[in-house]
Amino acid sequence: MKKFLIIDGSPRKDGVCAELIRQVKPYFIDCEIKEYDTFALAPAPCCDCKYCEFHEGCCNHDLDIFFEDFEAADYIAFFTPVYNNFFPAPLKAVVDRFQRYYSARFKRGANPPIEKFKRVGTVIVAGSNARAASDYMTNTLKQSFAVLNGEVCARYFIPNTDLGKYTFNNIELQKFVHQLRG
Repeated sequence: MKKFLIIDGSPRKDGVCAELIRQVKPYFIDCEIKEYDTFALAPAPCCDCKYCEFHEGCCNHDLDIFFEDFEAADYIAFFTPVYNNFFPAPLKAVVDRFQRYYSARFKRGANPPIEKFKRVGTVIVAGSNARAASDYMTNTLKQSFAVLNGEVCARYFIPNTDLGKYTFNNIELQKFVHQLRG
């Protein structure tokens, strides 16, 4: 059975990201679904201690189970709002902790640092029309997954949520799912 990992970067349990997660899940009913709330996860930031340059893993063990699920996933979807033109701090901390894989690849010679290839999608919601920020966030993940044995192949962007002028576009949602599943 394929594995689908949902990474929720929003603090709101009833917000737009939560609604989009509810809308996407039924398309992956044939998969084992794991979901992580980065605010509840409260990851420690990467402190560049160099542990991962010489050892597998991280000196901090708060994300050990998360990274087991991350490595096992076939599909990964990030659901996140835009905070100051980037990811909210807990999600940014998770992305920064990918350092363990960059060190595995470039310091310890693991190529690829994660065996299983991943198809990755981003669902980004913005209070304003922050398309440039959304592009930057997506490109950051594209650069990361180029090293992590994955491909960011799907994107769904919803602007203007603060104004309440957004809509859930079922065609865009289905396009996102189709691209993510391949």
